[in-house]
Amino acid sequence: MLVETMMTKQVVALDSTMPIGDVTALMEQRHIRHFPIVDEGELVGIVSDRDLRTVGSEHPKAKVGVSFKDEVAKIMNAPVITAHPRDPIEEAAKVLCENKIGAMPVVQEGELIGIVTAVDFLRELTTMTGVRASSTRLEVELDNAPGSLAALLASIASHNVGVSSILSTKQDAETVSFVLRVDTIDGRGLADALRSSGFNVLWPQVKQKL
Repeated sequence: MLVETMMTKQVVALDSTMPIGDVTALMEQRHIRHFPIVDEGELVGIVSDRDLRTVGSEHPKAKVGVSFKDEVAKIMNAPVITAHPRDPIEEAAKVLCENKIGAMPVVQEGELIGIVTAVDFLRELTTMTGVRASSTRLEVELDNAPGSLAALLASIASHNVGVSSILSTKQDAETVSFVLRVDTIDGRGLADALRSSGFNVLWPQVKQKL
């Protein structure tokens, strides 16, 4: 999946000369947490609700002498970390995390064409993992060897159960763990059957007898 499939295309961009007070009011009105700043068609910065909250406060990052009457250029973040519409979403998410930012404008050939936020990534994660569908979470630790995952999938299929998503949670030289969303409400029954076939099922856990 690529950034272009999840980005917001209708971007509200502001001019760097806009008073900070007006930016704050517009952010509250539009329920938007990030505004790209564009001057004469060029992306020159980005401002977030976190930046606005520092104005006039005792926050350690508050800029001295800046008031709500000043231009937003005084508190915007520049240069801007951006994404390309054809970036894989996992690579874009990595950049977001490494830089501890909440949003990235999406730029193509120098033109602002969208914005992608941390909320967008969380929304896509729930879709990719199949949480929104009627399914059950299954976590299995396998040998880190060719064919291990295929054997697990074949075993699940033998119980007439489909798999809607697969994610790897951890891996070392000996083992690798996978979290799967399986198309059954009887996840515990499937887990017990897989254990009987020799698989190390981490979740659902073995039901404790009273």
